[in-house]
Amino acid sequence: MRTSGVQYGGMPTGKTYMGWWGAIGSPKQRGITQYGVSAFTQRPFAGALQGYIFNGYKRLAKQLPYSGIPFALGYGIYYWATTKHEFLNSKAGHIEALEKGTAE
Repeated sequence: MRTSGVQYGGMPTGKTYMGWWGAIGSPKQRGITQYGVSAFTQRPFAGALQGYIFNGYKRLAKQLPYSGIPFALGYGIYYWATTKHEFLNSKAGHIEALEKGTAE
């Protein structure tokens, strides 16, 4: 049994080798335009924090009537229900319910 020859032992060499996958070499192309990436494009969040400091307050102030009033109303209902629940489950709440005659 003979071993493989050098020409069949691995990657092609010389004029037949055009590169590995993803880095395929070829003759020089003509009419190909190359584009570079701008420094501003490479930094998409440049100045984002500074822009938020100056414009964010104004934006939040404009949205406050649409989000702040419903939040305050919901929190008020939650606070009222929590205090009522705690009172009804307390000793004073049980005594009041017995006096009204609404005890179970």
